[in-house]
Amino acid sequence: MTKRCPKCGKEIPDESNYCLSCGCHINNKDSPSKRSDIFSNGKIFLALIFVVLVVGGLLIFSMMGNNDDSGVDDLTREANEFSLTISDVTGFYNDESDDYFYWVDVLFQKVPSNKKDYIVRTTYLDENNNTLGREIESLSNAYYDTDYPISVGYHTSYKYIDVDSVKVEIVRDGTVIKECSSKVDKNKFNFDKPQDNETK
Repeated sequence: MTKRCPKCGKEIPDESNYCLSCGCHINNKDSPSKRSDIFSNGKIFLALIFVVLVVGGLLIFSMMGNNDDSGVDDLTREANEFSLTISDVTGFYNDESDDYFYWVDVLFQKVPSNKKDYIVRTTYLDENNNTLGREIESLSNAYYDTDYPISVGYHTSYKYIDVDSVKVEIVRDGTVIKECSSKVDKNKFNFDKPQDNETK
């Protein structure tokens, strides 16, 4: 017994599920003839390639975005590992060496465990924010575990410098991680004769 293909009209054996002429699927339960057309034309294959490309592109874009964000997040996280304030700025004249000494007392409330990776940069500034002097030291050398302020940025000058403010920065690989600034109370400077070498 034979039957006809619903697509091309050719006769096919009754027990056959496919047309021997056009390849059409004869079982009509799920409209498989349409599926056969899709597979035969390669449309499904092209659709799969398109989906893979789109998903892959989105994943790559997402990863690139995450890398950029993680850089910012890492810097923010690193900055949060530090907590410090300037408690005092001191100036002292040594008449034996005829030098002026300056230093900053910093209260460290929080520091990370890998102190050797950071440096402390202390900058002495005039009233126009110009640099008068700068000192750099390793955090691991400057810091020790104490509840009291730690003196950093020891600066020596053969002449009086009119310090108006100071800035203390925590730096890693050239990037400022944390900083704090303070105006100077010049009344606290212990200069016996600043007028002799004073420069303005």
